[in-house]
Amino acid sequence: MPRAKIVEIPPEEQGRMRTELRRARYGYLLALHLLLLCAAGRTPSEVAAVLFCSRSSVYRIVGAYRAGTLTFEEASTRARQQRRLQLLTPSLKRSIAALLKTAPRALGWCRTRWSCTTLAIELQVRRGIIVSTETMRHWLHEFGWEWKRAKVAAKDDDP
Repeated sequence: MPRAKIVEIPPEEQGRMRTELRRARYGYLLALHLLLLCAAGRTPSEVAAVLFCSRSSVYRIVGAYRAGTLTFEEASTRARQQRRLQLLTPSLKRSIAALLKTAPRALGWCRTRWSCTTLAIELQVRRGIIVSTETMRHWLHEFGWEWKRAKVAAKDDDP
């Protein structure tokens, strides 16, 4: 007798859900879940079907585990740091706002405008927080700042 579905979800929404699930797992959670299912006696095909991944991922992760190249401590620590640094706290907002109000030349940079890279480096030097250029760009968008091409203003001083 076929099982009755508890909930009906359109295929396109299921696709979006799978994409979000894959993005949220950070890789190491998938590996842990996968290894535990394999240890419980599930076949690679069953594991792949249950976890919405490919069989090649199952074989790759099991192979890495057997070879001893799969470490969970580093991965979980790195994921925790990434999640923590994705949050723009009020004190961090104030630090970035103060940097944006200061000219880069005043802090020793040989440039007239801030870039995401220089802001990220300055934040690392001043607060010890390592963020990527993309994270800084996202934070600047939260501030309402956006990148615009410099306006060329030609002066005609020639009489």
